[in-house]
Amino acid sequence: MLSRLSRRAFTTSVPKLQTLATPVTKSTVTGLSKEELQRNPNAAQAPNEVKPWTPSQQPRDEAISKNAVRFVQRDLAEQPQPYAAIDLIAQEPIRYIAHDNIAVCDGNKGSTLQGHPKVFINLDQPKASTCGYCGLRYAKEEHRDIIEGKET
Repeated sequence: MLSRLSRRAFTTSVPKLQTLATPVTKSTVTGLSKEELQRNPNAAQAPNEVKPWTPSQQPRDEAISKNAVRFVQRDLAEQPQPYAAIDLIAQEPIRYIAHDNIAVCDGNKGSTLQGHPKVFINLDQPKASTCGYCGLRYAKEEHRDIIEGKET
């Protein structure tokens, strides 16, 4: 065990390393840094939305820059950039139900056999009710004048 005197002598005899305080700039040759991606039109959020449309959604340029290794040898112009569904579903017309107070939505399966579990939607109020899975809107036929009067 070293005495206080020998410890002090030992620590003072070892020269301290001098570090140079040079700023490190992060430049990439890949074009995948956040600054470069903000100027790249292929890193935009979606063709019909400029920014994220939900609080939980990460901006596309941020997601690519954080995971740049996945995109190093890929052309961003060939990566999927789908339309934002929030705008596409808003273009769907309201489906009016004539003889019932309850609408049944299964995701508009049709012949594609895709959709979601069957949901029963109450149509008592004079407004369009939205399916929680797919966003399709339903209303009673007798409320058509009230609903369409509000929308225009």
